[in-house]
Amino acid sequence: MEILFDNPLATMYGPYFLIFFGFLIFFAVIILAFVKSQFDKTNHFTIPSIPSNIDPYEIAYLRGGTNEVARSVIFSLLQKGFIEIDNIATPAVIRKTLNQPNRIVLDQIELTALGWLGASREPKELFGSYGLVGQLETYGRNYQGQLEQQQLLTGDEDHAALAPAKWSVYLLILVFGGYKTIAAILHGNYNIILLIIFTIAGLLIAREVSKLPRITKLGKSYLDRLQTAFDTLKYTSQRAYIQSNEPRVVPQTAFGGVDPLLLSVGVFGSGILAGTVFDGYNNAFQRAQNASVAGGSSCSGGCGSCSTGSSCSSGDGGGSSCGGGCGGCGGGGD
Repeated sequence: MEILFDNPLATMYGPYFLIFFGFLIFFAVIILAFVKSQFDKTNHFTIPSIPSNIDPYEIAYLRGGTNEVARSVIFSLLQKGFIEIDNIATPAVIRKTLNQPNRIVLDQIELTALGWLGASREPKELFGSYGLVGQLETYGRNYQGQLEQQQLLTGDEDHAALAPAKWSVYLLILVFGGYKTIAAILHGNYNIILLIIFTIAGLLIAREVSKLPRITKLGKSYLDRLQTAFDTLKYTSQRAYIQSNEPRVVPQTAFGGVDPLLLSVGVFGSGILAGTVFDGYNNAFQRAQNASVAGGSSCSGGCGSCSTGSSCSSGDGGGSSCGGGCGGCGGGGD
């Protein structure tokens, strides 16, 4: 048993072992990154054509998950006159309008959201533990399955297939770091701070590298196609709602009866509402986020996904600073 802790590796001079350990971590992570890169071959697939019966909520889910679906549904209810946003109140309030339109114009997902709202809600409640996002998880799972079938989103099979390589690298780093730590202590060397730092840093780096992107290469190409195809629609649908004293013609529904502005929000995010009569929508979520940050929370309460057209910067740990139409941050999975 003596050879277990009396061998060249166990007795290796500390700085030399750190150099060796650093190279070991580096090459292990490089191999892990290479293995991960082999999973997504969808860049060779044909980009799907845009369906005539396009679902703006499915596109919102592709772009930012259930958080973005919730934001899009709330905007649809606002646009159709079922709710109003009171930004004068502190905090801002989303409430039902007194004179409710006929609900026959609502989809089932919109009826679900309207039922959850009750009389009134604060914007931050949408993304809380019992918020609208939770209520829409069933729809989110349906969208997830449909988009995975089209290979626009990374599926559970890919995560499961990558798991052996990921855990092998974790185990390699942990075994070498742990073994040398025990060997150093047995030999009376207690200066192991750098060794512990190397081990923890190696595990964290491997964890980040092992994360598969939520959207596949094909999914990103499809989003690019949508945003290119509807770029003109984005500006024409915005123009009708720019605040002005001049009369404007509201665009008629198109693409399977979907309102052009709702479709634009689904494709580009709520950042496109800046400067329109719906600017208060973004302000309400921005105020909720600012209040959350001021209260010491980095990404909770008023958080949703960042919308296209807003500026966001994020750091390690999931913290984020978002502007424009941003409702917070969405994180990646393992």
